[in-house]
Amino acid sequence: MKKPPVRGRTAQPSGMLAKLLRQAATPPTRVAPTLAQAQSLYEAVVALYHRAEWDQAERQADALLALPGLHPAHEVAALNLKATLAARTHRLELAVSLYQAILKRQPAHVEALSNLGLALQKLNRHEEALGFLTQALTHRPGHANSQLNLGLTYQSLGRHDEALAAYQRTLAIEPGHVQAKFNMAKMLQDTFDFEAASQAYQSALDMDPLHADSLANLIFVQHYRYPPNEVAQQALIRRVGELNPLRPEWPRRAVDQKPLRVGFVSADLRKHPVGFFLRDVLLALASTAVASGELTLLAYANHALADELTQELVPAFAAWHTVDLWNDARLDAQIRSDGIDILVDLSGRTAGNRLPVFAGKPAPLQVSWLGYFATTGLPQMDAILADPVCVPAGEESLYVEKVVRLPHTRLCMSPPMVAEQPAPPPVLKKGFITFGCFQTLPKINQGVLAAWAQILHACPQARLRLQAPQFSDEGQRARFAGRLQAEGIDQVRVDLLGPVSREQYFACYSEVDILLDTFPYPGGTTTAEALWMGVPTLTLALPGMLGRQGQSMLANMGLHNWISHSEADYVQQAVAWGQSGTDVCDKLQGLRRSLRAQAAQSPLFDASRFARDWWSALQGLWREKMA
Repeated sequence: MKKPPVRGRTAQPSGMLAKLLRQAATPPTRVAPTLAQAQSLYEAVVALYHRAEWDQAERQADALLALPGLHPAHEVAALNLKATLAARTHRLELAVSLYQAILKRQPAHVEALSNLGLALQKLNRHEEALGFLTQALTHRPGHANSQLNLGLTYQSLGRHDEALAAYQRTLAIEPGHVQAKFNMAKMLQDTFDFEAASQAYQSALDMDPLHADSLANLIFVQHYRYPPNEVAQQALIRRVGELNPLRPEWPRRAVDQKPLRVGFVSADLRKHPVGFFLRDVLLALASTAVASGELTLLAYANHALADELTQELVPAFAAWHTVDLWNDARLDAQIRSDGIDILVDLSGRTAGNRLPVFAGKPAPLQVSWLGYFATTGLPQMDAILADPVCVPAGEESLYVEKVVRLPHTRLCMSPPMVAEQPAPPPVLKKGFITFGCFQTLPKINQGVLAAWAQILHACPQARLRLQAPQFSDEGQRARFAGRLQAEGIDQVRVDLLGPVSREQYFACYSEVDILLDTFPYPGGTTTAEALWMGVPTLTLALPGMLGRQGQSMLANMGLHNWISHSEADYVQQAVAWGQSGTDVCDKLQGLRRSLRAQAAQSPLFDASRFARDWWSALQGLWREKMA
């Protein structure tokens, strides 16, 4: 799952007009006829901007520009406002043209140069961005935001040493510049130095204890660290609760009211693991509880992108709100206006989450499910949906929320819409086992790599095929090759492959015999899709919903012998499968022939059964809440 993105900073509009007027050479008497009106409009735009009322703010900015006899300083201020609004609402090409218009009037306008550089960086026009940021720093070497945006651009180019130096210069100019420290931490996270990233996020929180992104990322990055530090994780979760005190409870509503209005809040109602797991469950709910009048579904999509999967999801909802440009107050107000009874969070602490809205308790009952695999830490989140395997008895203390176990599984995969059929295991032709892993690179920590090294050393004929989006970058490939070498793994035995189309991705399963799961952050979507393609995954079960994710999925398939319970067991089982004898080949061939049909009949792929279980759980929670 995703993490909150590294960010630059666009100069805010506050105070800009007064500054420009001070710099203007024209005596104040020459601008007096329009000054009061311009100042009033400008202040109105700034107020609207800070309330995230983008459309109205832009109309007021246009009104400011339309004033007759507008002084050049006012004009530049208004253009800067429009550019800032365009950038904030993701209209980057418009922002670029507006910043360029400012520079035609004032070529040395440092804020415009810096913000133009940031907009170009977001458009992946990195070399142009570097040029404008260099100009900004030539005019004003001590401009902190230009240094910050320069660091961000270097970071996007993979020039990490130069990015680090730029962030350090930002902090030298403004020692309390929390965004610079946050960006440094994110860069360390992206280069898989999770220990250093944790320390940097903590430093950002020392600067600003309320910096939500730093706390969210500090919590999230713990999932990649091995061995897990449960004490540190629980301390961070307590911190979330301290920052989000409980709100007064809602008045009780009728227990048997119909329909119950359930809202989904997600940044991932699209081609994304959340979308893939959700599709058939929504279709099943639409044909049962929704059709019977018991349930009304509403969506709050925190993403602008709409793809083919989005279009499949939309009909299940009575209303669809695209809320990625809405501030928390507006989203809170919409949820209350919609009369939501149960608000379901599908993001947790992954990128694009709206947990601050949940902290305001806009619905009487709030539930965490699907897109995250740990406690949100919010005392306002009433429940988290789990299953008997991923949260066994005795682990409830890991969750702030009430743990509600669905009977079989917390996840239900929609059968992939692909024509690719399971192919015979490649060992039959090649004569050796090909292990594989299609996880994103941050999940492959040193503990995982050390275990794989033991497996390959014990199976000298076996090969390893790794497929990750990060391997499209030569720098990432080189760094990972260095990690292989450090573990004594012959690089000739390892294929490092980058991203491919979804159709090609499914074809890649024909190139591997067995998937090796990562730990403590195992696969989810890849495990389910591999099973659909007849490829088993060897997983290591560890404490926590995340640590047991692979165990839960395989247990629901009846594949208990593919679940290991210690690193030694994990290595031993992999080595046993890696011998490529006749018995192993026969078993793998049998799995290729049977796993898809087995999957289709299992709770992991049975959307109708899952929808019944899910709806029953929510109804039970509602009765309990309103009792």
